[in-house]
Amino acid sequence: MGKPLSMDLRVRTLAAIEAGMSCRAAADRFGVAPSTAIRWHEQQREQGHCAPKPQGGDRRSRRIEEHGETVLALYQERR
Repeated sequence: MGKPLSMDLRVRTLAAIEAGMSCRAAADRFGVAPSTAIRWHEQQREQGHCAPKPQGGDRRSRRIEEHGETVLALYQERR
């Protein structure tokens, strides 16, 4: 899994967009994909920040936890 792009790059790209440059032109200027600049701009408008989302971590235990009571009940029956 790749690392998120730097906050400096995000801030400079968004500053150019806020100064009047289009998202596509700012993306071209700073060497990122146009969809990335558009996504950062949308995130800035909606959430008020452009920080990267967390990566990695546990993605499976939620499935087990949703059925925790059933699993424990079945376990207790077998004892």
